[in-house]
Amino acid sequence: MNADRFGGRIGRKREPGWIVMARVSVRLRSRAALRAAAEPRRLCVSVSPWFMFLCVLSHLCVVGCGRRSPEPPPLVPQISGVIEIVGLSAPVRVVRDRWGIPHIYAETGDDLFFAQGFVQAQDRLFQMDLWRRAALGRLSEVLGGNFIDRDTMTRRIQYRGDPESDWASYGPDTKATNAIAAAFVRGVNTWVARARARPPEEFVRAGWLPAYWAPPDLLTRTDAFVASGDALEEVERSGLPDVVGDAIRSVGTAPFFIGSSGPPASATATRAAGRAAASAGEVTFSEAAPRLNAPSPRYLVHLVAPGWNVIGAAAPWLPGVAYGHNDRVAWAMMPIDVDTQDVYVERTSTTPATVVGDRIRVKGRADPLAFQIASTPRGVIVSTDRERGLAYVVGWRGFEPGAAAEMAAPAIDRARTLADFRAALTHWKMPARRFVYADADGHVAVQDVPAAGRLREAPAERAAADAVFAHLLGVTPAALRFNVGPLPRPPDDGQVRGTIDLRSWDRSRMLNAPGQSAWRASAHYDDAAKAWSGGEMFPLLFSEDAVRANAEATLTLSPRR
Repeated sequence: MNADRFGGRIGRKREPGWIVMARVSVRLRSRAALRAAAEPRRLCVSVSPWFMFLCVLSHLCVVGCGRRSPEPPPLVPQISGVIEIVGLSAPVRVVRDRWGIPHIYAETGDDLFFAQGFVQAQDRLFQMDLWRRAALGRLSEVLGGNFIDRDTMTRRIQYRGDPESDWASYGPDTKATNAIAAAFVRGVNTWVARARARPPEEFVRAGWLPAYWAPPDLLTRTDAFVASGDALEEVERSGLPDVVGDAIRSVGTAPFFIGSSGPPASATATRAAGRAAASAGEVTFSEAAPRLNAPSPRYLVHLVAPGWNVIGAAAPWLPGVAYGHNDRVAWAMMPIDVDTQDVYVERTSTTPATVVGDRIRVKGRADPLAFQIASTPRGVIVSTDRERGLAYVVGWRGFEPGAAAEMAAPAIDRARTLADFRAALTHWKMPARRFVYADADGHVAVQDVPAAGRLREAPAERAAADAVFAHLLGVTPAALRFNVGPLPRPPDDGQVRGTIDLRSWDRSRMLNAPGQSAWRASAHYDDAAKAWSGGEMFPLLFSEDAVRANAEATLTLSPRR
């Protein structure tokens, strides 16, 4: 045998295995048979179909075993061009300006909130996914048994009443509220589907895939519970056992051991602070988070559709705008202390308790973990002292309908007058806030919700000279690039701050540090950090002409027929 008989001499281009085997089969035939079957200068080969199938299969097996399919590249946001999407009724334009703020123009409200969910997931999916898991008590699914206590406690403080009554509490039209939430979640899930096929870098490093959302996920009480914080103050003031404070403090706790910050040491360290003021000409505000985070806990967005034209700061995981302005009114808010939580000590022998079961999926365990949630007429039991026969019970307004944090924002966004604004605030139950208001007609107002309270001061531990915007992944040498800083800390260190000019909306200014995007390669990941350190702000453009003149990229979301 020589090399030529089995596919050619060395240096000749290698042929697929099934062709080589077919050629060998032909050459084994007698010359007489070949001469009888052939036309001049043409060879007709008769090969069994089963033989050909086996040859092809053997070649594919060799190739498949010898080569590994390359991993798809991490998903990154597409901010220009066209994306065809199932679920839209008409095209939606997303114009990102030079400061990374998306201005979303839609023909229907349903398409508008679908696009808001899609765009915010493009820029902030890892942050949104982690928020959802922490807020719903589902961290154990991806992080294992260390988070069982946190997850069980987070689930204990959730609303367990009538879902329809809850949905009806966030606006004057229950059907509209449901439609907004459903559209927003569909938009989020459209991006989630893409991210599950090509996980973004943060998910690759964290080791899990993003989960799909459902509208009830938006009704979690966790943010409102943490923002209140007065249960912890009662524990500290009354000298109750540390185990009670630890249980309350664990609600919604993010995985701090992944990030550079440890667990909060006190009640005041867990809550936001800020300032807001209104006059006949402008509204000013500054919102300070308990810690400086990358990305920011706010997302700036402009929503435009028939009946909607509002711009400002949103929670990345919620629809609507929490504070900002529309074409008639401007508003802002700041935290206040209102007694919304109480801690009781009750005798287990004399207090009737209602017990419901729940289950948690835990990474590394085949079966879900079953646990019980016990409640008394005053609230939920967070800890017990069996030796003394005592139960420590937390009661709070979050057990009532309508207490999901900031879910009333879309109702406020459409206010046209002071009367409209006050009516919309009746749907805002939690967290406790002081709203300031001004409109184009010169009206100015202040209102505390849900009741009058005292202003909250920023915690003292924020007074360090230098500041770092810490990312949850930014602790290993390979991931330190996710952190932003250190930077000199300005006198006003609110992570979100702004001035809304009612005389000319386009002269309004706002800043969301360290940047709009959570995609590390984006110019808008940290472009606001130096401006924040220097006390500067960016334009908050409102008119379509101003947006067009400062457009950086335009993306069209097109319905897929």
